[in-house]
Amino acid sequence: MPASPLSYRYAHAATESMTGYFSCEPPEDLSFEAALARLEAAPLDEFLHRHLLRRIGALPPAEAAALADPARPVLTALLRETGFLHAPHARLFEGATEEELLGLEAFTPLPYLGFARRSLSEEGRREQERIRAWNALFEANLMRHHPLPHPDDADPLPAYAMGAPQKGEKGVTAAEAYARLAVPGAPVWTRPPAQVTAAEALSSLAACGVIAGMEMRHESSLAPVGLLRNWNVDVSVRCGKLDYTLQGEATTWGRGLSIAAARASYSMEMAERASAYLSVDGEGISDRLHPAPLLRASHAELAARGIRALAPQSLPIDAEYRGQPLYWMEGQDAAGETILVPVQAVGLFCNLDEPALFLSPGSTGLASGNTLEEAKVAALTEVLERDAEATIPWRREQCFELEAGDGGHPLAVLLADYARRGIHVWFRDMTTEFGVPCYQSFVTQADGSLARGAGAGLSGAGALLSALTETPYPYPHGPASAPAPAGLSRRKLEDLPDYRLDSPERNLMLLETVLTSHGHAPVYVTLTREDLEVPVVRALVPGLETTVDFDAFSRPAVRLFKNYLGR
Repeated sequence: MPASPLSYRYAHAATESMTGYFSCEPPEDLSFEAALARLEAAPLDEFLHRHLLRRIGALPPAEAAALADPARPVLTALLRETGFLHAPHARLFEGATEEELLGLEAFTPLPYLGFARRSLSEEGRREQERIRAWNALFEANLMRHHPLPHPDDADPLPAYAMGAPQKGEKGVTAAEAYARLAVPGAPVWTRPPAQVTAAEALSSLAACGVIAGMEMRHESSLAPVGLLRNWNVDVSVRCGKLDYTLQGEATTWGRGLSIAAARASYSMEMAERASAYLSVDGEGISDRLHPAPLLRASHAELAARGIRALAPQSLPIDAEYRGQPLYWMEGQDAAGETILVPVQAVGLFCNLDEPALFLSPGSTGLASGNTLEEAKVAALTEVLERDAEATIPWRREQCFELEAGDGGHPLAVLLADYARRGIHVWFRDMTTEFGVPCYQSFVTQADGSLARGAGAGLSGAGALLSALTETPYPYPHGPASAPAPAGLSRRKLEDLPDYRLDSPERNLMLLETVLTSHGHAPVYVTLTREDLEVPVVRALVPGLETTVDFDAFSRPAVRLFKNYLGR
């Protein structure tokens, strides 16, 4: 382990549609050679590896090529990655062989050399070309609403596209589970008052020194009230060969129908984010309400020892998992039984002494709540929302306008005010085979581009409202939008499904019943901090998608292909 911890700065890179993008940067005065020496002492430091990859990529090609030194495998891995990733540096990849790249994979935390190795064979190149072609088609379909070609006229599918055959009986839907669990006359559960939730969360956050700035207003979405506030990132990690700190400021965004609701929104998001940046001290995660020991092993080693663990391949990983040792922590299944899960599938900006399974793991399935059960419901519905976005092809017949009437329902009030201001909102039903209501909302901007939001939940009206408030279109002082597409079908507010039950525990039971019946039993990792005591959980649902990316190294989900083909 290096003699002194490396101090990383949590740096804001960009903000798009109220989503912030950050990088983790070493001290500005750290020279290239000093950074490389640190990386050679700890080759799986993802933060430092990415930093050096950016620095090499910014060099003139001749200067980058002059760095080559066959006796330094960490540097060689960086140069091969640069040549593979950046066309101006393509000469750095010339002469690479599968055997060489396989050997170099031990000297990089990132999966790029695995992608590069597979691209060297004719079969691998054909597969990657097909994936790129389908990525382009699905990106145009899901993001810009271009129709997909008829399957009979389409290009060949990638080899993986049909996936493994589904086993067992067809699972139950949310409507079927609701029919079994609903008690006639039982009242629907509602959350505690937003002002109570916000006050309790902010009190804990302030006492722990998490809050970094003043509360500010924003008008970046269709929510009637938008608030934002900065908070302190403060992480310390001692793990294997890694010894570093990560500090800086991040921003949480709150949206709601009232100031209290927006304040509860950002404060609970702040609590969940602060709980998901994990400090590690040797053998465990620090500052947890319950002990969180870590175990380093391969999945095969755990199986040989009779330890139940979630297979990395059951998650939407980017890397090819080839049995490398990983760090594991305890989670629980729906029955409360212990199952180990990869730590990097749980924490945010998780940089441990191990290979990275994900290129951009994201926060899908991370949620907080007034109770742990409420947090689990929120986590599962977020996974279902993202999975729907990634697996249901866009078709015009899914789209509709809402007839909300002139009553006092928040949807009716909002839609009427949007219309008065010339903002035309329309929706898409992207509910999957699970039957849990999942919707998108759209506003067509003056240039023809789309502002979109998404929501999922047991209440159809609640899911639509969530999608609306997430839509990044300025309100109330934004410009008028373009009209909604002509000829859309119309749905009535009162016809939207509602599968809510009388408690968070029973709502959770419904969701778990549906998912488990389809072979997607959820796993939960409790992340509640000892000092905050705000219930926070990460839900992992094997077989479901958590991102909607169509970049150079992603590939369309198997279920997206199956839904496209109607199978």
